[in-house]
Amino acid sequence: MTCVFCEISRKEKPAHIIYEDKDIMVILDINPISKGHLLVIPKEHHEAIQDTPVKTLVKTWVIASAFAKIYRDKLKAPGVNVITNSGSPAGQVVFHFHVHVIPRWEQDGFKKGGRHVLSEEEASEITSMLSDYLDIVKSYLNEISI
Repeated sequence: MTCVFCEISRKEKPAHIIYEDKDIMVILDINPISKGHLLVIPKEHHEAIQDTPVKTLVKTWVIASAFAKIYRDKLKAPGVNVITNSGSPAGQVVFHFHVHVIPRWEQDGFKKGGRHVLSEEEASEITSMLSDYLDIVKSYLNEISI
């Protein structure tokens, strides 16, 4: 199976590279949501966030955070979205873990719709649903000694 991000990281396909080290590549999205939309991509292939080793996750998110800081503090973007998608229903199109850093500019077309008020019943249901799995969070933190 061919992976476009693997091909880009091996320099088999062209990309606008903003940053690169031995583990991570940051490129411009070819279908940006806004001016400056970046993709932070580990060079090692993992399908999605849940498949990616913790150390790779940490480095990817730290680099994404640094670019968010650049956009907000240095380039004065009014906002920044830092997101990843896992699975087709969540909007994942390229099945290679990556993080989007999307600066938000005035008049860029971003809409805040689709939200609802959280009910006590929904909050209780979600809290109960997640409470049995908090050991996974602890195991991730143990891997990075936090």
